[in-house]
Amino acid sequence: MQSWPQRQAEVAALAKRQLFFVGGAPRSGTTWLQHILDAHPDISCRGEGHFLQFLATPMGAVMQHRRDQLQAKNTRLFRDLGGYPLPDPEDVEFLVGSAILMALAQQCDGHPYPIVGEKTPENVFYFPNLKRLFPAAKFVGIARDPRDILVSAWHLIPPERRQALEQMAFVRQAVGAVGQFTTGMLSLQRRYPADALIVTYEALLREPEATVAALYRFLGAADSPAIVADSIARTSFAAMSGRPAGVEDNGAFMRKGVAGDWRTHLTPEMNQLILDQSGSLFPQFGWEI
Repeated sequence: MQSWPQRQAEVAALAKRQLFFVGGAPRSGTTWLQHILDAHPDISCRGEGHFLQFLATPMGAVMQHRRDQLQAKNTRLFRDLGGYPLPDPEDVEFLVGSAILMALAQQCDGHPYPIVGEKTPENVFYFPNLKRLFPAAKFVGIARDPRDILVSAWHLIPPERRQALEQMAFVRQAVGAVGQFTTGMLSLQRRYPADALIVTYEALLREPEATVAALYRFLGAADSPAIVADSIARTSFAAMSGRPAGVEDNGAFMRKGVAGDWRTHLTPEMNQLILDQSGSLFPQFGWEI
């Protein structure tokens, strides 16, 4: 077991590497994007660490509870003696940042990757906190036509549960959440123009070489044709699922691997509902209206 100084030195060194965080709406291709990044020999990208859900939120609650208990005891028992110093609110971020670095070090498993990142869809909403912890960190997001996202999400529901649901109600309930991810990514791009990149699922299908090369350049990684071609080959739908793109397996995590599948699964009413909710975003990404 490493001593505390050794572990501290390890995570401090890791903090000096190029860190990045991947996010996007569930079923938008975040896992595919993660594997494309991880396929580069100089990049480690794993998922999903859920740093917001399982570290930041619980740690905040624990530290607030400790602060409340100390303050109560200081007031009740030690008011004349000064009591014990209360934890500072910034302590939470320091502890969370240390835990994140420990997790990233574990995923590297001793390999000196110069570029290290993690994928959790909700990183879209946590990135400003991550940026405060790691000022040089970058954000990589993926956007996908919301109609294809909702079709993919619908078919991931087990058949016995789908029979008890109504698809229009599902679309009505879920479309807002998808829009929040998309607008959240655009907000990050406006706030951190040099450190936030959004690619689309459709571009990765349509022009994979140019899109993957741009991803690598954004993170400071080599983008030679050989590296790009190898990454694309190893992360193709066929390579990762064992099926050619377009061969559907409802219920599989990697379902079909195509764009525009919504045309055969959504009614005109469903399509119009989605356009009413999110259609203003479509021109920015080249999605058909």
